[in-house]
Amino acid sequence: MKHDYHGKPASLSARLMRVARRYKKEEKQEKAAELEALPKKELGENEKKRLPEFIAPGDVACFCVDDKNVLWIGTNEGLWRVDESEKDELDRVQCFRANACMLDNSVKAVEPDGSNGVWVLTETGVSHIEMRMLSVEHKANLHSAMDERIVQRRGMLSGTDWSAERNRWEPHESDNDGLWTALVAMGDICRYGVMKNDPKYTSEQVEHARKVATRWTEAVLLLEYIPSWKGKVAAFVRYNEPGTNRASKGYLKRGREGKLNIPDVGPAGFIHAELGPVDEDDWAERDAVPEIVFRNVEGYIARSYHVTDPVNDPIPFHDGVFFKKVYDPDGKLVSVRVPTSSDKGDDLPGLLTVDSSLEIPERLRRLYADEVDPATGKHWGDDDIVYKCDTSNDELTGHYAIWQLAYDILGEDDPELREIIATIAERHARHFADNDYAHTDAGGQPTSWARMTREYYLNRDCEGYEDGPLGTMILLQLFKVAHHVTGNERWDKEYRKLALEEPYRYADLACEHYERYENKIKEFLHNEELDSETLFPMVVKTMNYSDTRMAAIVYYTMSQLEDDPILLEKFRRGADCWWRLEKYGRDIEWSLVYQLMYPDEEKYDAFGRPCKDVLAWQASRYPVSSREIFIDNTTRPDAREEDGMLWYKNTEKPIPYAVAMDERGGTGTDFFHARQGRWDNSIGVNGSYNLIMPYWIGRYNGLLKEESAGGDITADELEEILRTQ
Repeated sequence: MKHDYHGKPASLSARLMRVARRYKKEEKQEKAAELEALPKKELGENEKKRLPEFIAPGDVACFCVDDKNVLWIGTNEGLWRVDESEKDELDRVQCFRANACMLDNSVKAVEPDGSNGVWVLTETGVSHIEMRMLSVEHKANLHSAMDERIVQRRGMLSGTDWSAERNRWEPHESDNDGLWTALVAMGDICRYGVMKNDPKYTSEQVEHARKVATRWTEAVLLLEYIPSWKGKVAAFVRYNEPGTNRASKGYLKRGREGKLNIPDVGPAGFIHAELGPVDEDDWAERDAVPEIVFRNVEGYIARSYHVTDPVNDPIPFHDGVFFKKVYDPDGKLVSVRVPTSSDKGDDLPGLLTVDSSLEIPERLRRLYADEVDPATGKHWGDDDIVYKCDTSNDELTGHYAIWQLAYDILGEDDPELREIIATIAERHARHFADNDYAHTDAGGQPTSWARMTREYYLNRDCEGYEDGPLGTMILLQLFKVAHHVTGNERWDKEYRKLALEEPYRYADLACEHYERYENKIKEFLHNEELDSETLFPMVVKTMNYSDTRMAAIVYYTMSQLEDDPILLEKFRRGADCWWRLEKYGRDIEWSLVYQLMYPDEEKYDAFGRPCKDVLAWQASRYPVSSREIFIDNTTRPDAREEDGMLWYKNTEKPIPYAVAMDERGGTGTDFFHARQGRWDNSIGVNGSYNLIMPYWIGRYNGLLKEESAGGDITADELEEILRTQ
């Protein structure tokens, strides 16, 4: 199924994009001396007129004008490029800062390189900032190539570190391997969907796109099969510890695990109730024998997995819940919990064994079985697998999106893949339906962040309260996709019940996202009279921006699958709630998704810019390098910083400031954070999928049109840049 944007797409063409090489002075002594010897120049009247309003002549430490009449300005707060001929007004003044482009922000000298770029001398280093002509398609394909070469780990999009000692890239677990892999797969699946229907692409290009998309998809599906849990497990019925999302060691009568017995007044609107049962008779004695129930564990999805290779595939036992597959005395495959130092899963029994005999499709097993143990020379077997659990619902939303896209696009020519997707979707939907809408672990208990019960999401004192509008949509996404890929009417009935019927009405609850943040702030400040204008900057500072990414994925799925006008209207109101803040973020994904929620109506951001144009602009400004970096924008002269956030200067009302993608330390969700990214020696998962996914979906659904697809950077050159950066 495919629901396209019906307006005119935004056009993309090749443009100059920054590529920086940074050196210590001692590495470029001759060039450093040459730059230090440059004569100091005074600003002329023409240059003064071209200065941005936030840079005074006295702030200019150095400058140059290249042969294209581009003005480069060096200051103590970075380097600025001024080019009034840039087609997009947002590109006419660009900022270059440490650590992306220079070793520090104190610019001492700047000189044109004769080819659109500049050499820069700073307090501690020398930088060569090239401006290379690249199309967005070429850049996206470069990111895909780096993922294939150096980032992926057995088909999963993990992070990777450069090891100087071993002279190689070393991929590692990223905790949310399933989610990141699903996100990049969404983009590459749509790349294949674009290419196979466009005669300008060669058969070789189409086949390569299909293989890449299929491998990502298989890796995601393997995580859905890798636990292979079979049957039901015994579980104790317990209540939630007040103020937390975790089960305590006390117990409730009447089987109320994963639920809060609060007044049944309907799901929409705010409910304020204490955690725990209304009727005191429902409390069990602390030392009472708990009720035992049996819960279905089939369909459980793992976070990630490893092979038993501590040198090349180390397992972070300090961070998570892990199980190892072994053969029991009868030769049956089981999973045994591995002791760890993590406090995650601390409510699980220390010694826990679960039947893991469900069969894994051979084409998925090959992702690890085709690899060889370097210590023994033998292929990895099923009993070499250690996998990570405690999977959350934000992890699951990527899986559901993949089922829909892979089934519709890849599955057209791959019936086996369709069958695999339908099998796991059916099994996983039953898992949630049988377990009171909770992702249930091997101990029969909900995982820490995968309860999707109405009671959990309605209670204002519960940690799930702010998550409710997202969590309810994820559950709806599950059953909508399950019905789409299986054809089982049970899941359509489940979907419509949860979306529309009392006492659920999840489609209405989904519209409360922004208001719930306002509500929690009022409660924290003990002031119910605060108005929205006063609350707005507080919401900006407290919002969970990771959730915005998850929400974009859910709403994309719904934009493609939902045809019911009643539900569409409700989901659009839900998207509107997220857009109240996202419209300021110039977010590459929400600009895409929000427009697709309204395919017949042009949508605009907070500054009057069409969503499709924001999508195109941020895609064009997406960094060429996927290296993890730290950028501190707190002292940028074109913005003001407050409580770690960037705001526009000199505005009557506070307006959050989101800079271009290549001026951020992180390309993920921290739209307004003054400090972004991190100090390390890795290529992170955010570096690629945040371009690949929205760009190719934008092409696939008709929001973007690429006028040219060329570029003058090869994959080999980019890998060398990443290695030496």
